[in-house]
Amino acid sequence: MHGDKKIWTTAELKGAGWGEARTRRALGDTLHRVARGVYTTTMDTDVVLRALALAHPGIVFTGRTAAYLHYALPMEWPATACRTSRRHNDDLITIRRRRPGTGRAGSVTSVRGVDATTAAQTAVDLDNPADQVRVLERGYSGLRGTENFEKDAAHLSRTGRRRLAAIRSKAIIGTASNLETQAVQLIRSALRPELEAGLITIETNAMVRGYCWDIMIPEVRLLIEIDSWAYHGEAKAKRMDFARDRCKGNQATRWGYLLLRYPDSAVKHAPHYVSDEVADAVRFELQHLRRFRREDEAIPTDAPMWLWFPKV
Repeated sequence: MHGDKKIWTTAELKGAGWGEARTRRALGDTLHRVARGVYTTTMDTDVVLRALALAHPGIVFTGRTAAYLHYALPMEWPATACRTSRRHNDDLITIRRRRPGTGRAGSVTSVRGVDATTAAQTAVDLDNPADQVRVLERGYSGLRGTENFEKDAAHLSRTGRRRLAAIRSKAIIGTASNLETQAVQLIRSALRPELEAGLITIETNAMVRGYCWDIMIPEVRLLIEIDSWAYHGEAKAKRMDFARDRCKGNQATRWGYLLLRYPDSAVKHAPHYVSDEVADAVRFELQHLRRFRREDEAIPTDAPMWLWFPKV
């Protein structure tokens, strides 16, 4: 075989000098038949899925196969997929027919070299609650997790969005570190009644006034920062970062947000201090609604500080 090429068509094999007899002899040894006219040199899962996508143009992987592609669940065979043309079923893949117009283009994404349903759509399609939560958490981790989740959620059907909202209330998405994840788990546990009643939501890495905040509970305008000494200690802070942090906090105060800041040591060694204080703040705010500053009441320094603060 040629170099690192792992997927071959019959035409490519013939072009490389492989006749039918040689191909048959190699089957099960150095060559594996994935579909009619498509072969692989390995049965590695990702390679086989790419070969199946080549053999069945237009397919979109769904269900547990999509969950595997989003790094959420182990692979189970046969793979599952859908497309607008005919059905297909064999040992490696089951393809169901999707009527034109029933699948929204925005609910499909390219992942690991193939097309699959987005993590949001995949979670909605699964039945097991633990699997649903895991797909959301793995599919929407990191700094842009919340932003990507909202974008994908907007492409779901109305029924899909309702189902997704129920799953979202149990998932922790958008966290950028284990420390943030631990903090969200503490807060979620302390505020479980309010979450289950739909009174609040918990967002991570949320943008407010041009700044990114670790945790936000928008219904009560509560912002929470979890600071690691390794990155935020005074000896570590650069001068502009120090100034930015103060401007960031000022914006939270000026625009009517409560701001709670906790060191990493509190999350690790005094978890009830964090969870109890946050829960009390939320419950107090739910009972005492306030008037907040309107956008037309802004002044120039309400813009993000890098747009107006002198460089020092």
